[in-house]
Amino acid sequence: MLYEYKDLPELHELKHRHDDFDDYVDYEKSILTNSLSPYLFKNDMMNSFIERLQPLVASFFDRFNIIKNMKNYTVDKYYYKHNG
Repeated sequence: MLYEYKDLPELHELKHRHDDFDDYVDYEKSILTNSLSPYLFKNDMMNSFIERLQPLVASFFDRFNIIKNMKNYTVDKYYYKHNG
């Protein structure tokens, strides 16, 4: 997700190592596997293609979060762990 990729991984881990908010959907790893037919994943070539396509689809959803966060200036624009 864009919020995790904007900083260095070590810096992001230091800033958020004590965060305990786990009530969000991590759709970067599961958006296409949960929404497409399991029949598509039987083919090895199609399975690898869909796995490589998942971060791209997740970035489309992250772009919507940027628009959603524009009105709240106290929140980072890449923040995606909203409650609703």
